[in-house]
Amino acid sequence: MSASAGLNPISKISPRFGLTVLDALGTTRYASITEVVPGEADAYCAKAAKDQGGMILTSDSDLLVYNIGDNNAVIFFSGLEIHEEASATHVISVLKANIYPTAQIAKRLELPGLQQLAYHCKLDPTVSFAEARRRAHQPMLDESSWRCFQDEYSTPDFDESFQDTSLLVRLRGSLDPRLSEFILQLSPLAREVDTNVYLPFLVEDPSRASAWYISSFIRQTIYLIIAARISCLPASLPLRAVTELSRRGLRIVPSTVPLSTSTAPTAQRLDSSNIRNISSRLQKTKERFRVLSPTFRYRIYALKEIYCWYVVNIKNPPSKSSIARTTTGSVGSLVQWDDIHLEAQIQAVLYALRMVKQGLSCIADGKAEVEGIVELKDILDDLPPLSGLLPTFAELRGFAGKEKIEVSQVVLYVMQFEDAETQFEDGGNVGTTEKSAQE
Repeated sequence: MSASAGLNPISKISPRFGLTVLDALGTTRYASITEVVPGEADAYCAKAAKDQGGMILTSDSDLLVYNIGDNNAVIFFSGLEIHEEASATHVISVLKANIYPTAQIAKRLELPGLQQLAYHCKLDPTVSFAEARRRAHQPMLDESSWRCFQDEYSTPDFDESFQDTSLLVRLRGSLDPRLSEFILQLSPLAREVDTNVYLPFLVEDPSRASAWYISSFIRQTIYLIIAARISCLPASLPLRAVTELSRRGLRIVPSTVPLSTSTAPTAQRLDSSNIRNISSRLQKTKERFRVLSPTFRYRIYALKEIYCWYVVNIKNPPSKSSIARTTTGSVGSLVQWDDIHLEAQIQAVLYALRMVKQGLSCIADGKAEVEGIVELKDILDDLPPLSGLLPTFAELRGFAGKEKIEVSQVVLYVMQFEDAETQFEDGGNVGTTEKSAQE
C-alpha cells in the first residue's frame, strides 16, 4: 500500500509488537478484560468477536477463515494508517483502516462462508481465485479432509476450568506469554512433564554463544521461585530443569537451565543468594545513577552483569568503545557486529528482569518464604514497560538527548569488578547445550 500525503502507514511489526501491545493495554481501562490464553489466540479472538461483537486486529490472514459472526470484521495491521487532518486551529490525527467483514464478503461471493474458498486454496496453492470460487460451490469430493479443515477453524466451547484455578486466574492479562506458558506447564492442566520456555527472537551474532546465555541465572531464579510456590508436580518427580528454546540463525536451539540435581522438593532447593545478589547490584546501580531515568539505569545494570560474566569466565569482555556506543545508541550508520551482539545481550538481561518482576507480582500474596523476594519486588517496581525498557538505537539516542549522561562514568562503573559473584561461572547454576560456542 502506498501512502499519500498526510498518511503514515503502520506496517513495521517487530517481533516484540505483541508484547508491547500487551504492556500498553495493561495501563488502560481495558486492562481488566485483557487476557493471555493457552495455545494459539486465533480461535479465542474469533469466538470473542462472534459472541460479543467487534473487530479483530491481526497480522494473520487465518482469521478471515473463522466464523466471526455476521456484523464483525477483521483488520490487518498493514492496513492501518494515521491520517493527519488540519482544521482552522489545530491538526488532529485520525486512525483509518481497511476492514474485511467476512460474512459480507462471503455473501457477495454467494458462499455460506469463506472456509470453502480457503479450503480449496489450501488444497491447491496455485489455483486462481476464480477457479477456487467455482470449486467452492461444488460438493466436497473428500468429506473427511473437509471436516478436518473445518475442525481446524472452528470456535468450540472452550474448557474454562483454567479460569477457576486460583493459580492461573492471575495470568489473565498480567503476564508475558512465555511466563504464562511456563506457569501453565506447572499446573494440574499440564499434559507433559517436560517444561519448555520459548524465548523471543533476538538480533544477534549467530557465530557466537547465544545472547540469552549470560542472563540465564536471572531466569533460573524466577523459574525456581515460581516452581517452589505453585508447582503441582508430585514430590517424587521434582522439576529439575527448564529447557529454553531460542532462534539461532535458521535453527531452533534448546538450552538447559538446571534448577538442581537434588531430588528434594523444589521449595527446599531455593537459595536466597541469587536474589540478594541481583537486588544488591540493582540497588547499587540505582543509587550510583539516580539522576538518570529507569531506562538508562537498568541498561547500565545489564551492561555491568554482562561485563562481569566475561571477566569471571576469563573471556574477552566488551570493549570500552562498544560499551560507550551501546549505552546511548550512538552506533553510527554502519553498526558493528560487536555492538549488535552486546545489544542483544542487554535486551536478554532486561527481558529476564521483566520476567522476574512479573513472576513476583503473580505469586505475591504477602508471604515471603524466601529471603529477599519482597525487597527485589520493591526494587523492580520502576522497571519500565517494553517501550522504555527495550528501545531501538534511534529511540535510545532520542532519550539520551534529554538526559545528562556522562558516558565515561558509565564505562568506568561497568568495568569495575569488585562485586562480581560466583553465579556467573560456567558449570555453576546454569548449564547450556551451547557451552562450547566461541565468544
